[in-house]
Amino acid sequence: MNPEHLTIIQKVAETIAPRYTFGYLGKEDLIQEAIIFGIEVYDKWDGHRPLENFVSVHISNRLKNYKRDNYFRLGLEDSPQKRQQANDTKKKLMSAGPIKNDPLFFESIDNADEISFLLETLPPFLRNDFLRMANNVTITKKRREAVYEAVKEILGEDG
Repeated sequence: MNPEHLTIIQKVAETIAPRYTFGYLGKEDLIQEAIIFGIEVYDKWDGHRPLENFVSVHISNRLKNYKRDNYFRLGLEDSPQKRQQANDTKKKLMSAGPIKNDPLFFESIDNADEISFLLETLPPFLRNDFLRMANNVTITKKRREAVYEAVKEILGEDG
């Protein structure tokens, strides 16, 4: 390895690594990891592109993965079950919940005649979303709100 290239890798590592500090790992630790990541990828560099750009993308991606794989809250590190439970809870929070507790559909729309009326009256682009919501299939918040507003308008409700 050319000493100039090692200097470039070190410079890039010192620039990028401080952005990824977390928990118990400080700036110096991550700089060392970043230099190792840069040296590992050096053999894949084709020489036609600037080394600095090539290494910076690689180091940045590797540091993101490193942080993702190694960062966890203190107190959970001693129990894989607790870590898994915490991760499962996060996944549940990130997924959209069903609308079954929404009073608009379960208090206002309580029979098949109203549903048929709404399907005939709703604009065509909202019908599919309405049917999905009526069957507890999740849709995006923006689309769900558009259906709410249209149904409220059709049923003459204030909200």
